[in-house]
Amino acid sequence: MSFFDAVKSFYEEHIKSRLTSRVALLFVTGLCLAALFIQYFRRSDAVPFTEVVGTVIVPFQRGVNQVGSFLFNTEQERRTLQEANRRIRELEEELAALKNENEVLQGLGSENEELRKLLDAKERLTYTSVEAEVIGNDGVNYFERFTINKGTLDGIRVNMNVVNQDGLVGLVTETGLNYAVVTAIVENGVNVSAMTRNGHENCIVSGSLAESGRNRLVLKNALLDVDLEGDNTLVTSNISDKYLPGILIGYAYDVKPNADLLTQSGMVNTAVDFTRLKHVLVITTMKEKRMEEEG
Repeated sequence: MSFFDAVKSFYEEHIKSRLTSRVALLFVTGLCLAALFIQYFRRSDAVPFTEVVGTVIVPFQRGVNQVGSFLFNTEQERRTLQEANRRIRELEEELAALKNENEVLQGLGSENEELRKLLDAKERLTYTSVEAEVIGNDGVNYFERFTINKGTLDGIRVNMNVVNQDGLVGLVTETGLNYAVVTAIVENGVNVSAMTRNGHENCIVSGSLAESGRNRLVLKNALLDVDLEGDNTLVTSNISDKYLPGILIGYAYDVKPNADLLTQSGMVNTAVDFTRLKHVLVITTMKEKRMEEEG
């Protein structure tokens, strides 16, 4: 190879390729500068290009904005829903607390009303008495035998009469230092000598197992000429050996003549509701002592 051939080969391999790249770069740079120059001095000539850009870019940008707005609104709704659910839970808890408080207040109001009536009954009694609270019950839903929170330390003795604001409850049948057991008049086999409020002939009212739980007594041995339809209010009679006279027992109904045509029998609705006893009065005056005082 000659000297000229070697020079030509070196030029083509090393210098020509570099010159071509530089020339191309310079050419593109010049075109860009020319475009900027034309854009600056001849803005009206660039309108078609601007329109093309607006046609393509603006809708795309609008779509992006809509998507962004949708995502933002969705997130805001989610947060609002969470806040609403949280507030609903708080209101439900507040409502439950208010309901409980209202029930407690109603219970206290009912108990206060019962105590007020009990105190009124105590003031009306011609006998001395001690207030007591029911703390135990031998039955399930019925107070045939129950325990009170007063005992011998409070002056309670066996055979003392027990009443509440409505009428006769029963007798004290067992005592301890700080408690006493009361047997109600609805207990099976308990007999109470009764008479009408107007003082007509005596009769017997008895607790019955068959009528237990119904606030009922069985009426027996009333003379046929006693008008128990017009005078159906029964109170304790003055011939009872344990019960003080004049205490309301209940109201006679469904009275029918017996086969002997001399007496009549029926049923008695007790004045006291034996399904809900909370407070009672124990009359500390006893029948034997009263009879001695009157004698």
